[in-house]
Amino acid sequence: MRLVLVRHAESTANAEGRWQGHENFALSEGGRAQAEVLHARFREEGFQPTHVYTSPLRRAAETAEIVARSWDVAIEPWDDLKEHDVGVFSGLTWDEIGARYPDVARDFEAVGERWSSVPGAEQPAARAERARRVIEQTMGRHTGDDVVLAVTHGGILQHYLAALLGADRTWGVPVENTALFDFSLDLGSWSLEGDVRHNTSLWRINCFNDASHLKQV
Repeated sequence: MRLVLVRHAESTANAEGRWQGHENFALSEGGRAQAEVLHARFREEGFQPTHVYTSPLRRAAETAEIVARSWDVAIEPWDDLKEHDVGVFSGLTWDEIGARYPDVARDFEAVGERWSSVPGAEQPAARAERARRVIEQTMGRHTGDDVVLAVTHGGILQHYLAALLGADRTWGVPVENTALFDFSLDLGSWSLEGDVRHNTSLWRINCFNDASHLKQV
């Protein structure tokens, strides 16, 4: 199976430096241009997915619609592809957060993003569990011949990467808008133990955090 994870294009909130979480911002004009360039890249490369999933949040769904318009493939919304909820930070700039919630902002920064201090936020352990669920369900739904594209969000995408790579910690990755993470996976061997897990011909990273197409925007 081939699995391609994509972060959505630039939203109006991205352009304004706002935290988004579950807030439903649309793509910016620049974001629509980014999605068009990604669409062109996929066409040039002959990329043809058999399945397309998207977060139902508007910025991801709009990206998926632009990118997938040349394919005769239904776009399937999947709630677990949503960004993590950032609680009271939703829709605010950092300056606005500091003004409205100074104690929360101070506690949040005290030990590098202390999400337990943010009311309403989805906690890191819950995000990691959701990510594991997405990866397990993706493996269970598909066959080795499937090519799967999933349009999601930069924050939760880091947890998907940790789950997919089998890491016991989530690594911070600065993901650009429309960046690609492209993996080839041998589903028949995926659950096996032993030396097979070290066979690099069975699972390959074809590209990682690749937004080279944005040079054309």
